[in-house]
Amino acid sequence: MIKNPETYEELLRFKKCVDLTKYYELSEEEIEKIYNFLASTPGAIVIGNKNGLSLIPDGAPANEIINANCINPNIDWVKLSDALFSLIPHYQPTRFHNYGWSGRSSNNNNNNNNNNNNNNNNR
Repeated sequence: MIKNPETYEELLRFKKCVDLTKYYELSEEEIEKIYNFLASTPGAIVIGNKNGLSLIPDGAPANEIINANCINPNIDWVKLSDALFSLIPHYQPTRFHNYGWSGRSSNNNNNNNNNNNNNNNNR
């Protein structure tokens, strides 16, 4: 079990590890492993995708991978370190129709230009 945080830095690290459980199915042992990894490895980061979490020491390839399912469909990946906790939301592409924006925009611009020219001629 993770010891009670004694410093502000430990408290923040603990909170980030607990927040990670909002997005991944993790056991207590896995949470403790992530906490200890971040505490003992300067510059360490944890990067998660849909299938698991990679424990990456500073500037090195992944040291260990924790197989954990992402339980939140609204995110694609997470990045966690002592300095940050960031989430990348799931990107849902938008569909545009063939008649699209450019034709309407161009027509509106032409109409506006014609109206402006007519107004100038009437003065």
